[in-house]
Amino acid sequence: MAPPIPADKKLGTLQKSVPKVRVGKGKPLPYGCSQAKKGLNFSILAPDSQAVWFVLEVPSGQEGITYAGEKGKFLQLELQPAAHRTGNTWHIQVVTTFSVEGLRYGWHVDPEELGRDGRPTEKPVLDPCSRCLSSGGVAAWNRRGEGIKYAPWSVVPDFRAVDCFDWQGVTSPGYALQELVIYEAHVRSFTRNKDSGVSKPGTFLGFLEKIPHLLNLGINCVELLPITEFDETVVPLKHPGTGEDLCQYWGYQTCAYFVPMQRFAAGPESWAAIVEFKTLVRELHRHGIEVILDVVFNHTGEGAWGINNWNCLAKVAVEHYYLMSNGYHTNYTGCGNTVNANNPNCSEWILECLRYWALDMHVDGFRFDLASSLTRGSDGQCMPEPPFIKRLVQDPCMKDVKLIAEPWDCAWPDGYLVGQFPSCGEPRWAEWNGKFRDTVRGFIKGDPGLKGMMATRICGSPDLYEADDRAPFHSINFITAHDGFTLRDLVSYNKKNNHVNNEESGEDNNVSWNCAQEGQDGPSNNPEVMKLRDRQMRNMLMALFLSAGTPMVTSGDEYGRSQGGNNNTWCQDELNWFSWSDCAKESEAFCRFFRLTIGLRKQHRDMFERTGFMTH
Repeated sequence: MAPPIPADKKLGTLQKSVPKVRVGKGKPLPYGCSQAKKGLNFSILAPDSQAVWFVLEVPSGQEGITYAGEKGKFLQLELQPAAHRTGNTWHIQVVTTFSVEGLRYGWHVDPEELGRDGRPTEKPVLDPCSRCLSSGGVAAWNRRGEGIKYAPWSVVPDFRAVDCFDWQGVTSPGYALQELVIYEAHVRSFTRNKDSGVSKPGTFLGFLEKIPHLLNLGINCVELLPITEFDETVVPLKHPGTGEDLCQYWGYQTCAYFVPMQRFAAGPESWAAIVEFKTLVRELHRHGIEVILDVVFNHTGEGAWGINNWNCLAKVAVEHYYLMSNGYHTNYTGCGNTVNANNPNCSEWILECLRYWALDMHVDGFRFDLASSLTRGSDGQCMPEPPFIKRLVQDPCMKDVKLIAEPWDCAWPDGYLVGQFPSCGEPRWAEWNGKFRDTVRGFIKGDPGLKGMMATRICGSPDLYEADDRAPFHSINFITAHDGFTLRDLVSYNKKNNHVNNEESGEDNNVSWNCAQEGQDGPSNNPEVMKLRDRQMRNMLMALFLSAGTPMVTSGDEYGRSQGGNNNTWCQDELNWFSWSDCAKESEAFCRFFRLTIGLRKQHRDMFERTGFMTH
């Protein structure tokens, strides 16, 4: 077998055995796979690397090498530092006479496993900036079985489809933060139920068919749970009753940060998710609804549950992309492998990703999961002015993008930053206000000593946001979110009921009340209990919508959706689904109250959309 093929800096034919491929030096930017004047440019940010190979699949009939367990043949190109490295970036231009759309590619970065011929033998790593993956569409959701595993490759997209998308002149509504009524939703959950009546259930296209429902409620912003590629099959847990495979449902184990979730797409092509997500954003914007993405840069899904069918950042530059301690991953997130966000190279990668979603995909903002982890330095301590946060708020491309922090991580107490998330001189960061949630829950269920604190929360939480020149609207007020009890379960359960997860998880202190006696959790046929529960739900909605600050509601709360007391449905599929039949039953009852309360808030914008605190 021949040695690895060196990629010359000049654009020339490789050798007679590969007559249809020419290579050139390439350019360091943009990262990932992009169109060049001729052919394609591939670039990867791989600091400290000494040896890099580029790998490209070749069509059937072409000569190439094979990888164990992988179908197809591949071309390996050994890059030369003098020609193909600029700073910390490696790059190459590839020109072919055959179509490359849909072909797989990857990188070897300082490969550890070499054959006797000098070739890397292990599977290439994913491109950290790839836009498409070979992981299957909606039909592949949670697919298990003999010989089936989640082991994606990066894929060359059809640039004619993804870069020439017709936005039809539609632009973002451009609301101010204080004007928003945010609706937190999961793309699959929203329309996967057969009673949704949509043509493409559980997908981006299915979601857009329900825009009239959002408009009817008065929603003008959706905050989507993670829609970047994740492996739902990674969870080894099974339902204790049925034996069915559970799944990593919510999506907080990201595999590829530039890739819209393939199983949320209806089309079969690897790039269908890009086109369909853009279609969803365009149609939401057309109807006056903004889009915020829940993004997970505090940790990744790489190596989750000890499964290594694919690799990415850890094989590119582990010390740059992950926060390490004595050679081991740190865990400030409760999920392992904390991201080293304040490393300059990691910051560059995160910012490039955010720019892509804001500029190319037209999203309006980001909610940063466990954002306190993004403030930690190399010693693991939270910094008052984290370099990443400073770069983000000063980035000219991000000037009009909304930034929302979940201002805590799992390393308490120093990681609890509600009211203290670093602004780095720019009062732009809004925060999920967990203190608003806990105060309202406690006050309405009758906990003593909360009158003064309740008044403070209604007035926009000046104790938290006034000192650093922020405003009431920087408080994202919420009663419920995806993690925790639904609004219905909050008034129906004193204790969590998570046995179907087949593992111990979920918060024990929920500040909930079942409106009945101890031991009477769950559904009730007692008219008085049912009446009280309904009133308590309405009380909490009134407190939410008639407080200064930016309100956020959770999908399903408009009709009183229950999860059977499960306050951590991260691994459940059907239990998370929106029931459109139940919603229809409540259309003239609780849904109507929900809608009218939002309407009341909008009728008195001067009071509830204040830019100054009520204490003034």
